Amino acid sequence: MNSTSLRFPGAIFVSVILAFLLLLMPLPDKLLLWRPEWIALTFIYWTLILPNKVSLFMAWFAGLFIDIIFGSILGQHAFTMTIVVFMSIRLLPRISKNILWHQYALIILVLGTYLLLNLWIMAATGNNPATWRYWLPLLSSLIIWPFYSWVLKFFREKRARFDEF
Repeated sequence: MNSTSLRFPGAIFVSVILAFLLLLMPLPDKLLLWRPEWIALTFIYWTLILPNKVSLFMAWFAGLFIDIIFGSILGQHAFTMTIVVFMSIRLLPRISKNILWHQYALIILVLGTYLLLNLWIMAATGNNPATWRYWLPLLSSLIIWPFYSWVLKFFREKRARFDEF
């Protein structure tokens, strides 16, 4: 049986830093609405691959950092990013992580909930984006998922256990 492990210590942390860099990458105004949810996708990937290595605490701090960067209500993204990891972990036994459409179903459910909760919080504070274009990051995240998960495979490697030889 092959076991999945990290390529180097801190690989999850480095991949989250990569997601933050992608989040902060400047884009033209027309593409800004299409920016995928990089950090949420990163947490979904790691909960699919190594659910024991991702914690709600880590997701909360990443969300808190998003709140600080974008000046949103303190705790808004911390709460919703924690929900992303919680839902991913809870739904993991019900899906096959090797089937792409199962991964898509998970992403639609988890990112849809993430965006919906953020929308409710923004509406409660008077920052309601009253347009259907708010949901474009969900579509772009679905489009970019196969490539992004392929890139994140660099941070892990499959190691054969020594008793298999």
